[in-house]
Amino acid sequence: MGEFPADIYTEPANLDFDTLRNLGPLRPMAGIWEGTKGPFRTDSFRIKVTINPDGTWSYFEDTVLIIPGLEKPFHHTDRNTLFRIAEPTPNPMARGQREETL
Repeated sequence: MGEFPADIYTEPANLDFDTLRNLGPLRPMAGIWEGTKGPFRTDSFRIKVTINPDGTWSYFEDTVLIIPGLEKPFHHTDRNTLFRIAEPTPNPMARGQREETL
């Protein structure tokens, strides 16, 4: 995988018109998605993640959807702060690989 900046969620100012190439690890999210009420298109998606001094982390998402039947784009925002409830553990596959090397 190529090199990505520390903030992989904000597109650079000198944006390449091949926007799929700019998505980096978010590339699998690109496309036209179908929900329970029919097809829609994501016109834009931005997320800002902040690691807080108290150990929590917060996000703010801003999504604009084009939904058939709606005159104007549907604008949705979401924000939350997450609190650690347990220490991280490797997934089972990673644990198995680590144990094999011991």
